Amino acid sequence: MLPPPPVRVLVAERDPGVRDRLSGILGEADGIEVVGSVGDATAARATLRRRLPDVVLLDPRLAPLGPVSRRPAVVVLATFDSEAGILRALRDGAAGFLLRSARRNELIKVVRLAADGHVVLSPDASRRLVSAATRLSGPRDERLARVDLLSEREREVLVGVGSALTNAEIATRLELPEPVVRTLVAQVVKKLGCAHRTEAGLLAIERGLCR
Repeated sequence: MLPPPPVRVLVAERDPGVRDRLSGILGEADGIEVVGSVGDATAARATLRRRLPDVVLLDPRLAPLGPVSRRPAVVVLATFDSEAGILRALRDGAAGFLLRSARRNELIKVVRLAADGHVVLSPDASRRLVSAATRLSGPRDERLARVDLLSEREREVLVGVGSALTNAEIATRLELPEPVVRTLVAQVVKKLGCAHRTEAGLLAIERGLCR
């Protein structure tokens, strides 16, 4: 049996030191191919269209990337001097957050999970972004109150989302079939009035459900 094709990754980061570090780690990882390492928005868009990566590690200051024929999974590299860019990337459907200082194993895990279609909400990154997201996205009291109206099972699923667990991991923890968890996650996102799973995870953390 032939091995699966490597996960193709584009690193789009303005800081050259961070860019080289991330590219170096991923370039040495089994099953991952760095197809581009760029530091400006123009180069990011050109590489995205030419090389068709599966995952983009994105400095939010370089967003938005614009329309492409095949949408990659976008993982936002957390930046704390460009909060509006972070929120814009979230609204555009980013697959999650990753701190620039993430350790090697976490970085590789996040890339692989994102390539498999999972939304990755790094607990460390999300906790540091909650206050910024709250300040820029307007009043959240109503949606935070909705968390208390969820059923016990829905709250358990939300805790899993806020703890950066995949659907499979939540299913194992709650001893439920994965399709049931997938349905519950969609249900929770809708009940909370969130645009996507990542935003629901942020609410869970802000509400104090995830430690």
